[in-house]
Amino acid sequence: MAIGALVLGGMLWAKNHVTELKKWRGENAWSLTYEATSSSGEPRAAALSYRHNPHTSKPDYKDERLGSTKLPWSTTVVVSTGKEARVEVTPTGDGIASCRILLDGIRVVASGKSPGPGKPAVCHVITSSTPEKWPH
Repeated sequence: MAIGALVLGGMLWAKNHVTELKKWRGENAWSLTYEATSSSGEPRAAALSYRHNPHTSKPDYKDERLGSTKLPWSTTVVVSTGKEARVEVTPTGDGIASCRILLDGIRVVASGKSPGPGKPAVCHVITSSTPEKWPH
């Protein structure tokens, strides 16, 4: 009985202090999935770029730039709280591309589509600066 109470107490303490623990460890970040697709033209991007944090314990970001990329494409990244999440996909030729940013691989928090043939689709959002809570 005493062990169960200790486990329950520890779980309640952790639930109420997870934000402070993450701040202390420097790991306030969101798991996001970037997606790129082609809705017309060749299923390929002439160029694709995206932003992420290579180290969850540091607020620095890195812009990755890919050349010709087969579509559909996706990757899961980490982006620090209060920072810009961004993906840009330029279709080949006169194609039309689309992009999405998903929170935890489920909830769409940004989407975009090429404004015209051959024009890049851009998706971006500033991540919530409140750990553990993304606005609706």
